[in-house]
Amino acid sequence: MTMNMKTDSTRLIRFLALSLGLITGTSRAQFNIDGEFRTRWYGDSFSHTADERGPENYMRYFGRIHGRTKVGEHAAFSTELVAMTDNPASPVRNIAGTGYMRYGISEIYAEVTQPDFLIFDVARLRAGRQQFPIGNGLSLGDSYNPNRFDGGRIDLARDIFTLSLFGSITGQNLSSSGLYPDPGSDQLYVARLGASVFKQDVMAYYLLQKLRGNYNDSYIIGGGSAGTAFIDKLEYFCEVAYQKFNVPPGLPKKSGVGYMGGASYQWTLGPFRSMKFESRYAAYQGDDASTPDRFEQFSPMYASFFWGARAGYVDGDIGGDLPHNGLNVEGCRFTRFYVIPRIVPKLRVQVQFVKVDEFVNNDGVNSMDNEFAVRGYYTLSSQVQFQFRFARTFPNDDDADLNHNGIISSTEDRYNTTSFMMEIELKF
Repeated sequence: MTMNMKTDSTRLIRFLALSLGLITGTSRAQFNIDGEFRTRWYGDSFSHTADERGPENYMRYFGRIHGRTKVGEHAAFSTELVAMTDNPASPVRNIAGTGYMRYGISEIYAEVTQPDFLIFDVARLRAGRQQFPIGNGLSLGDSYNPNRFDGGRIDLARDIFTLSLFGSITGQNLSSSGLYPDPGSDQLYVARLGASVFKQDVMAYYLLQKLRGNYNDSYIIGGGSAGTAFIDKLEYFCEVAYQKFNVPPGLPKKSGVGYMGGASYQWTLGPFRSMKFESRYAAYQGDDASTPDRFEQFSPMYASFFWGARAGYVDGDIGGDLPHNGLNVEGCRFTRFYVIPRIVPKLRVQVQFVKVDEFVNNDGVNSMDNEFAVRGYYTLSSQVQFQFRFARTFPNDDDADLNHNGIISSTEDRYNTTSFMMEIELKF
């Protein structure tokens, strides 16, 4: 244990030295540096538990440093360093887990842009480690995993249309010594066509995922729209996608649908300089225990979107419910209401309710909870913000004796949680 701590400390020192070297060289390289750091303290207590568990206190961290520099008239270089605490064995809500700190380079790529290229108004090429989020992250979103998405991207724009092509290696076989790659890799290919029509951003995309081995590939076809509806302050978005899996001959076909949508409206009234109502809904069709062959499944590898404070992000790298390998939320809705009082313009108060219609995994365990939360955001400056939160979660179903032994185990127990959270966020 001591040796591991020393090794981790040495790596962290080297990482910080690299970061400082990057920043201190900004005047010569003309780097533009930005980033963020968050730290949160939690205090949770539980009631109606079978094991009479006591309260828990813990902290979480998340940090990013992003640098970008121009290289001549048409080229640029970008990189992003990420540090977070990690808990891969048990993903939990929020921006990170509760284990060792993990750090690495989530993006590092070269970019070349050429106006008036062939028949296109603008052409852009990116090569290196990079991300390619689509829409609100239903099928492919932001990821903070430092060893994913090594590849290339091409963007071609003409009139109201933009075509983007993306291909990457998301996992690589290694030799037994770990010193060099062996044949075999996980690959991801994406094509996205976007257009701006009547002030609406419309898109359609195709995603092909090729994992190592036979019958491990799948494809997703999706589309969506976002913009304003009827009036400027009424905003919306919607997206739907269909996924089909390659299965061995003789087995049932497997496919599924995922969809999400939301709307918000903002106005001014009396003592409040701003009021806003927002509602979102998202659902994955997958692994329904009532389906004998369980062929209904929408399970993209790299989905990443915010599912409300109850679960945080649907992205195992930064904490939240994993949408892959059968852990698919059947339906979830969260509704939020914001107010900013005129007398305290730097304060924003948010009331939020999260409703989980159903959560089913491969064992047929319904284990998710609804949540009511009140948050306060206080903006000290454009770079510093404080957040305070009170949340109460309560089961969306009763205890279930799945083992039929007359005893409710800790995994079958449904209980209430009261959570307090304080956060400081720095942006630079």
